[in-house]
Amino acid sequence: MQKIDVTRSAALESAVAARWGSLAAACAIALVGCGPSAPGRGSAISYVGEMTGESVLATWTCQADPCPWGSSMTNQAAAWPASVDPIAVRLGYTSSPAVYLPAVHSNGATITLEFGSAGVYAGEPSAASHRYLATVWPGHSYQVSGLDDDEVLSVQSDTRFGYRVAPAELPPPDAGVPPDAGAPDAGPPDAGAPDAGPPDAAPPVSIASQAVTWTCTGSPCPWGSSLSGNALVWPADAGAGAARLGYTASAAVYLPAARANAAELSIDAGAASVYAGRPGDESHRLIANLATGESLHVTGLAAGEVLSVQSDAAFTARAALPPPGDPGPDDPGGQLVESTQAWWRCNIPECSGADWTGAVIAWPAWAAHQNNSRAGDQSRSVFAADGTPLYPYMGVWAQGCEVTCKSGTVLIIEWQRGTDSWRATWLDPGQSHTIDLVSPEDGAMIETTDGSPGFTATLRNCTPLPLQP
Repeated sequence: MQKIDVTRSAALESAVAARWGSLAAACAIALVGCGPSAPGRGSAISYVGEMTGESVLATWTCQADPCPWGSSMTNQAAAWPASVDPIAVRLGYTSSPAVYLPAVHSNGATITLEFGSAGVYAGEPSAASHRYLATVWPGHSYQVSGLDDDEVLSVQSDTRFGYRVAPAELPPPDAGVPPDAGAPDAGPPDAGAPDAGPPDAAPPVSIASQAVTWTCTGSPCPWGSSLSGNALVWPADAGAGAARLGYTASAAVYLPAARANAAELSIDAGAASVYAGRPGDESHRLIANLATGESLHVTGLAAGEVLSVQSDAAFTARAALPPPGDPGPDDPGGQLVESTQAWWRCNIPECSGADWTGAVIAWPAWAAHQNNSRAGDQSRSVFAADGTPLYPYMGVWAQGCEVTCKSGTVLIIEWQRGTDSWRATWLDPGQSHTIDLVSPEDGAMIETTDGSPGFTATLRNCTPLPLQP
């Protein structure tokens, strides 16, 4: 919602008050020839051959019952060639393009990520949810195995990714020479051998810390105009932020709780300290001091908190992050939206404060307000980077709007327009909140922390309506 002044304190409520109150293309594909008949199909099949491409923005459209996740939804996914009989139908939805690869074509294939990251999922088309198999990171691979005949496989992500698929090894062609009749019968494989299951995901690689500078871009900036140190910089798709107490770090060093909880951290060289807290807290609590060879399993971070790994000197570390939630239609949600970078600016004579920055969900001009209707230095109007007006202040039609965070950190404000009366709700990826205005509240806004690179969310029951006079 609106940005107010920039005074912050240790409590989350005070941190929010500092801002609110008190002062694809389809893939290029090459196919190998037809292999043997699939069991029970009675015809030859084409195996997925070597293919390289980028994900496409797939759309799931409701065309039959039960359609449990609304009329439509979108997500990045790997698209499969028609020659391998991909399936597009799932729980009443039809995906465009077809993103579900039958098990007979996918068992044994190896999926490698070129950039971005993606989750691999499997299950029957009619199943209420598909099980998570692996998250694949750039340079890492996952070999598919163990899918039942009636299951399908999909590769999905919140963000664009590039990938390669290597086919399963086919049996060598018959050379025309009969086997040695005198060779002993090797018999069936050892029935007592344990099922190895799918291979483990590739281990995380060791990465070097980076020299990071925190620059004062707001207030209160209690540590001077700038400061520097060494920190672990998180992957671009981890939803990490750079804002803290009026400072903006030169890299995304603050990992949201949803991706930090259950993470495995280890130090390969040097030493580092692990901290956690909310971006607006005056201090972050020390989780652990780690020396070379020591590890930490992260737990206990609350919603809205972030984690950082810092040191006065350079260090190298490994970080295995938990997988994001299933981003496809198995994650109940509505319309997927991406935030817009925003600047809150003084544009009345009585206001002379500096810009506030962040990201918002913007609405049509006829459905939302551009300004916060505050007086004096608390007045702000919202603009995009190119100066285009943005309209993020929802009217009473926000009532019942359900917001689910997909990436980054979402901040929902429910408030009475033009006043210091507000309520704040923080969401990490996978968490949801339904806006419920309490009189005299008459509006809401969906935004994020100061200096955030942005967020994505799904919205349900958020139909804009004309503003009431």
